[in-house]
Amino acid sequence: MTDNPYPPYGPPSEGGHSPGETPQSFPNGPPQQYPPPQYGQAPPYGQQGQPQYGQPQPPPYPQAPPPQYGQQSPYAPYGQQPQFGQYPPGSRPPDGSKNLRPHLRWIAVAWGVAVLCVVAGVVLFVSGLLSSVDNVAPTRTFAAGEQVTVALDPAQSPVLYLASRTRVRYECQIANGARLLPVSGTQNLTVNGTQWQQILRIAAPSAGNYPITCTVTEGATARFGVGRDISTAVGGVLGGVALLVAVPGVGVLAAIIVTIVVLVRRSRQRKRLAVRD
Repeated sequence: MTDNPYPPYGPPSEGGHSPGETPQSFPNGPPQQYPPPQYGQAPPYGQQGQPQYGQPQPPPYPQAPPPQYGQQSPYAPYGQQPQFGQYPPGSRPPDGSKNLRPHLRWIAVAWGVAVLCVVAGVVLFVSGLLSSVDNVAPTRTFAAGEQVTVALDPAQSPVLYLASRTRVRYECQIANGARLLPVSGTQNLTVNGTQWQQILRIAAPSAGNYPITCTVTEGATARFGVGRDISTAVGGVLGGVALLVAVPGVGVLAAIIVTIVVLVRRSRQRKRLAVRD
């Protein structure tokens, strides 16, 4: 085997040196060798590589994209407390008006009753007025020159009526101790299209039957009747007016009270539901 003065091909052995070089000593051992970094790889020792020239640096912390024009920022401004319990845009809170008590139908019912009370008041007034007119209207009528016997009662204030289309001169007589007295003023009464004028008061001494006879000038046409004084109908008219005011008034007042109570209670319940939600 021939001795070769040159070392074999390849790197020198660990700790050796090439021929012609002065050996160096390393107190901490020979330095560790690393391969050169390749393109696109991070440098050793876990350090981040420096950004390449012309490339943007990544932000150190995640940032929100800037708000677009006309859009609301996703983050509340500084110093403003976040809002809770609000509904996102485009959505509506649940409608709880159907669950509120009492129902609004009670207001409709109350005002319906009020309308009925108004109608009832008008009906009672008209019926009372017609009843009063019927009570004072002549109940017994007769023609001129005819003698009739009528039942009279002083407590009912009997009077004598005349119905004629023209002015006439008349003369009336009564027997059995009764008297005919003139009336003050002119009082007319219309019943079934016939206008009656009150002409004489009948002063009867007691309740009983009394014969009456009336005559007119020749050629005149007239009819006579026995009824009650118109003033006695004032009580019935006033009673009808009272019913006209009282009955509708009670209905409307009750409707107003029901409306206020229903609205107040619904408002309180709505506030309680809002606080609970």
